[in-house]
Amino acid sequence: MLYFFLSCAPDEDEIFVHRLHRDLSAEITRRIGAEPQQVVGYLDASGTANWPSDARAALSTCQTFIALWSAKYLGNDRCGRCWGIFADRLRADRSTGDRDADSMIPVLWAAADLPENALAEEDLDLRPHRTPNDDDLRILMRLRSHRPAYRAFVASLAHRVVETAHTRRLPPARLAIDVDGAVNPLAGRRFGHGDGHEATKVYVVIAAGTREQMRTIRDDLRFYGRRREDWAPYQPVAPQSLVARARDIVSDRRLQSEVVSIESVPERLRGGSRRDILVLLVDAWATRLEHLGRALREIGGRDDSAVAVLVPANRDDPETTAHRSELRREVLETFPGRSSWRDSLFRVGVDSPDDFDTDLSVAIAAAQRRAYRRGVVEPQPGKGTRPVLEGP
Repeated sequence: MLYFFLSCAPDEDEIFVHRLHRDLSAEITRRIGAEPQQVVGYLDASGTANWPSDARAALSTCQTFIALWSAKYLGNDRCGRCWGIFADRLRADRSTGDRDADSMIPVLWAAADLPENALAEEDLDLRPHRTPNDDDLRILMRLRSHRPAYRAFVASLAHRVVETAHTRRLPPARLAIDVDGAVNPLAGRRFGHGDGHEATKVYVVIAAGTREQMRTIRDDLRFYGRRREDWAPYQPVAPQSLVARARDIVSDRRLQSEVVSIESVPERLRGGSRRDILVLLVDAWATRLEHLGRALREIGGRDDSAVAVLVPANRDDPETTAHRSELRREVLETFPGRSSWRDSLFRVGVDSPDDFDTDLSVAIAAAQRRAYRRGVVEPQPGKGTRPVLEGP
């Protein structure tokens, strides 16, 4: 028996998708007492128009269909056709008129830019499988401190797959799957041009001094240049300026970016688009510069979860390492409302270029999700919110 078919868009954090497939397969194998070599699930991650025979066979016989939902998923024709083919299998088997569709399992991979009706099927009752704190699964998998929550999610998903497969046996497709003739029911659900929704834009802010300004603060000036934007804290391993590195990461996520001054941040927070993201890259030493420290404290006093704050600290910089504790304390005092709980949008001590790339990517994904929720769902008077704990 093939217990599940895992469907995802191409280029969706391939390492983590393969890990999910491996971990879910192992948990199901353990639960059913099968041999480790038994194939219990199929991963369809190519996203191409070419459909190999094993993909057709898996989609024809799988007992459950797990879809990793994201804006990319909605925009991929192959994913949409897979979704439609499995939905048609469910409809063909509903001789009792039961509308429950437990075997069709949407999992929220990345919520940013997903319309509210994305998971709706008019004649099927879909029940998304959610993570413990309703976080995006891709974020949950990236954060080391959330490994227990990830393991709990995999265990609950495996339980659902096994229980559904054993109690609601779905017969194979009656006819050979006609991939070319399959309808993509998701094609009309994604946001398109001219639909009235603003595109998300990332504003990058550098909170660092120039080389001349930093002469009064520290001895080692090799990381600074004539402008704030020249700050390159990971030299010599990564000589590229941090702002250029950040913009490359934003571009990799198919988003637009713009570098803006720290002085413009308060006004942007008051009047900017509810879907925009602001990324503040802070040199911990800069809190000791009077004008930058004052601007940072004003931003930190707002306790605005819309702002992603990353504080790089080169682990190969002896001067920074020697003052690490006091610099960390000064940063936390600058952002008092966010230092009491750990958050993927507030990262102190990002001590390598690779960590910076990962942490910024995770922060942007989390900020996209929150920005989308702010832009679509207005808060109801009298109802409080609680922080989503997403720390490392």
